[in-house]
Amino acid sequence: MAERSEPVPVDLKRSAVLRQPLSLAFDGVPLKQALAEISRQARLNLVYADDVLPIDATVSLRADRITVAAALTDVLLDAGVDIVFTTDGRATLVKRPEGPAVQLGSIAGTVTAAENSQPLARAIVSVAGTRLTTETDSAGHYVIASVPVGTQRLRARMLGYTPADTTVVVAEGQQAIVNLQLKAQAIELEAVVAVGYGEKTRENVTGAVASIGSEALESRPITNTLTAIQGVIPGVVVERSGGQPGVEDFSLNLRGVSSIPKDPQQLYASSGGNSPLVLIDGIPGNLDLLNPADIETISVLKDAAASIYGARAADGVLLVTTKKGARGAPTFTYSTNAAITKLTGMMDTPNNYQMAIMDNEANIHNGAAPLYTPDLLARVKAGDPNPIPHPIYGSSGWMLFFTSTDWRKAVFEDGFEQKHTLTVSGGGQNSSYYVSAGYSDLNGVIRYANDNNRRYNLRLNYDYDFSRRIRLESKLSLDNQDRSDIGGLSHASWCSCPWLVVEAIFGMPNHPIYTRSGQHFFAQGGWGNAVAQAKEAATATFATRGVNTNFKLIVEPLDGLKLNLQSGINYRTEDNTDIGKSSPLYRWDDSSIAYYSIANPDQNWVTRYNGTTLNRNYVGYAEFSRTFGERHAVELMGGVSHEDHDLDWFQAGRSDFTSQDVWGLNLGSTGNMATGGGGEQWAIRSLFSRLSYGFSNKYLLDATLRYDGSSRFSPDKRWGFFPGVSVAWRVSEEPFARRHLALFDNLKLRASYGENGNQEGIGLYDYLQLITIGRQWPYDPYYPFGAGRQDQSAYLSGMVSTNRTWETIATSNVGVDATLLSSKLDFTFDYFIKNNRDMLVPVAYPSILGAVPPYSNAGRVKTWGFETSLGWKGHVRAVQVSARASLSDAKNKVVNYGGQDTYDLGWNYIREGYPVSSYFGYVFDGLIRTQAELDAYKKIPGVPSDIGIGDARYKDVNGDGKISLYGDTPGKDGDVVYLGNTSPRYTYGLNLDAKWRRLDVSIFMQGVGKRTLFRDGEYRMPWSDWWRQPPLFYYNQTWNEDRPNAPYPRLTHGNIRFWNYQPSTLQATNAAYLRLKNLQIGFSLPERLIARARMTRARVYFSGFDLWEKHNVKGGWDPESPALGFNYPFQRLYSFGMDITF
Repeated sequence: MAERSEPVPVDLKRSAVLRQPLSLAFDGVPLKQALAEISRQARLNLVYADDVLPIDATVSLRADRITVAAALTDVLLDAGVDIVFTTDGRATLVKRPEGPAVQLGSIAGTVTAAENSQPLARAIVSVAGTRLTTETDSAGHYVIASVPVGTQRLRARMLGYTPADTTVVVAEGQQAIVNLQLKAQAIELEAVVAVGYGEKTRENVTGAVASIGSEALESRPITNTLTAIQGVIPGVVVERSGGQPGVEDFSLNLRGVSSIPKDPQQLYASSGGNSPLVLIDGIPGNLDLLNPADIETISVLKDAAASIYGARAADGVLLVTTKKGARGAPTFTYSTNAAITKLTGMMDTPNNYQMAIMDNEANIHNGAAPLYTPDLLARVKAGDPNPIPHPIYGSSGWMLFFTSTDWRKAVFEDGFEQKHTLTVSGGGQNSSYYVSAGYSDLNGVIRYANDNNRRYNLRLNYDYDFSRRIRLESKLSLDNQDRSDIGGLSHASWCSCPWLVVEAIFGMPNHPIYTRSGQHFFAQGGWGNAVAQAKEAATATFATRGVNTNFKLIVEPLDGLKLNLQSGINYRTEDNTDIGKSSPLYRWDDSSIAYYSIANPDQNWVTRYNGTTLNRNYVGYAEFSRTFGERHAVELMGGVSHEDHDLDWFQAGRSDFTSQDVWGLNLGSTGNMATGGGGEQWAIRSLFSRLSYGFSNKYLLDATLRYDGSSRFSPDKRWGFFPGVSVAWRVSEEPFARRHLALFDNLKLRASYGENGNQEGIGLYDYLQLITIGRQWPYDPYYPFGAGRQDQSAYLSGMVSTNRTWETIATSNVGVDATLLSSKLDFTFDYFIKNNRDMLVPVAYPSILGAVPPYSNAGRVKTWGFETSLGWKGHVRAVQVSARASLSDAKNKVVNYGGQDTYDLGWNYIREGYPVSSYFGYVFDGLIRTQAELDAYKKIPGVPSDIGIGDARYKDVNGDGKISLYGDTPGKDGDVVYLGNTSPRYTYGLNLDAKWRRLDVSIFMQGVGKRTLFRDGEYRMPWSDWWRQPPLFYYNQTWNEDRPNAPYPRLTHGNIRFWNYQPSTLQATNAAYLRLKNLQIGFSLPERLIARARMTRARVYFSGFDLWEKHNVKGGWDPESPALGFNYPFQRLYSFGMDITF
């Protein structure tokens, strides 16, 4: 018979098992599940009868490096049980004997930081073994009433600090004073981060995974999440094309280029699959439409960690987790801010007098008489309001004006924004809820026009525990967006802005806004009147409505086995109305209508568009975890998923409306109407799995498998297999590291390799021979033999290939994670290489083929770079300080583009052997400044015959004795060379937070270390079109006889200007910048002032956005602009706000 084990006393200081550190994250989990997880991590044999623990009791505990003893004490506070340890190593739970009723006292005191004795607000103080808990106020004070008499254990804890506890003797009717100090735990090494289909503690992550919490978003009171993460996460590049509300056209890129567009039309508007997959609570979503206040965390999977998502993760994954409710009494929060926006980064333009001087120079250099005589120049300088008739450039009836019009001041004004968010969080014993309502109203900066964007967000996150083994997580969100724009004005194809913005920026200063009688003046030469367009245009409306559902059922049939079933449906509608209203522009003397802005009176029009989109996602996966022996930790995960997309749209339009007050479609003419419609469908099905293995918590392995099938490929090429593997070595856990590397609290080396498929940018039905029914350009009618006139025809859309399949993007990564100096300092570095080894590219065929060949898997593009981050958190005397700096870079090269080597002078998106989006041009060799230089240069073949002193010279790069675009020898570039590419390099961010008592300050700097842009249009040369004004930076900076050493070629209206300002090193501009992206100063109000209003927290703040920047680009420019000047202007933002909790 076995010897019976007897209870024995246990010395916690000597028990290795009870002193083990654990990492726990319990949010309302069943008590038995929590005990099982503690037993698993600690390898502790915990025994208890089924009737010992309360039925359906739940616990919440988030702690890092908490000891086993402390964890057991915490989760068993209210269970009414004791722990008995036996000689054979078992721990047994037994019911605590009931005692007589206790007398009561109270405990009060202050919680401060050990480093500087500063009070800690919102620290949690509790009495062990009871439900008694409270939270400290802004001065660190706390009071706990109704404490049982006797010796009690008091505990204080706070996120980012090591918990502290002590014993206290409570006397009946007396208040015991206990002050506690918490030591900063600067870096949370074992914080839980989201990974593919699960979570891991930070110390056990083997891949390149970065994450940020809600605090990073809350310090930047903006309405778009992409703006908030710009510069915060290494390797994540966020760019925007313009500043128009609701049409910022954000682009999100992770680790540079991975593929190229397959449709030439996408070269200007889209990547070929260079945007990461965004998952919101496990379901694909749109960050643009998510209220930033609802976000709890964002994790970024960059390397093999993303392979678990296969087909959609070729460019990485952003895992967004929204907030959950905290069980207990409801807590209300209300946040509001109002902001004024002011223009920034617009091209500096000359006034009328400066432009007259430049125009005279151009005429003289063109061999013509100056337009402005000395007398006329004097009248321009004086701003004479009386114009005179003048035959400008041979056009009779035109007027010469002497006043100067600032079109930008006339068109633009300050904007106004406001944002409000109300949330409620709470729950009962088995459930929790989080409810939020958000509203934002962004008004644009165009005067007179209805130019704004309003968005409404509603969210309900509700979790319910049916039992300790069955849990339902449900999420419902609604988003409505109503945007107003200037009706009838097409957006320029090369900028994200209404056409009137271009006219306002480049409008001639010698044209007035109004005629002498107050009518809108017709800008001579065909240039519109931006003020008239803003005032007279109708309002175009763009309404989108979205409903998102997300349900997840979690079943744990056995300890260590978890089944997950998830369903997500996104339904969106879009309803747009655009109106082309006719408005007349008059000649100066009002004698006649010279032009109609937007549309002629018999051609006004209305277009209506309606579209619906349905996205459905279904995921099912199982998780199994177990520790074998004391060293082998194994986790298995496997599942399946299905995703499909369905779009249906319809469009109709009519013109010739007799009334411009009512715009119903039925009121337009039936003689000129048009309809259109269409749809699209695609689907992806997947199988996936992951094996995680850890040996002694030092050697870690993650292996993933993904098998994806896409409807975009033919059946026999539809499926792709994408594996991934990552390993890590926790060097700091080795015995030698504890002796010789004691400086490090954590040191981990990582390496990974993973493959992902890419199908983005590929047509939905490209493997099928499609027949297009319609009209081909130039839309003329057809006259087939014997059939008469035909307005439509059926024709083959192009050659297809059934052999093309997935692009495979392989990513290799090595990295290091380190924390040191008692976890106050942390460091991360990663180096990566991405290879798209079978990229879809056009393959050259002989022209005799007579058709456009299909794309084939014959290309390759390579991207490589690094990311690093350095963070520190601690105290400087009485000030709590945290700082983080990040830097990343990515370079790329098109290694193989089907053997093609065609390129043009200027910008080229793709050329084999060079980076994506590269510029090619001449090497500027200065100006011709003497007659001898001119005579010598004119002898070179390829130099224009009308070149003169003050014009540009270009180098004969290949030394063939002439200036040529391309070389005569195959493989030579002639005199055109690679000048750089537009991809941002060395993107960096610096964040600094400081807190002193009730005052807090947050500063965020962001920038780019290297970026090459090239001046184009008006920026490239003065008078690219003679009716557009030149940039101011050319004023007094071009060659003439009085300025022989000027940097720019002479002014002229002649064709030689195209030679002088063609793409070359003269137009290359280093667009590196440093920007004060955000500054926030906040103050938390004293509790004594807000207690009467039943508030627990109130904070007011000032916040500024894009407040300052440093760069070297001439002429007025916003450093984030994708082009020099052609965009709806960005704005600085100055806001005041308040956050209230009650």
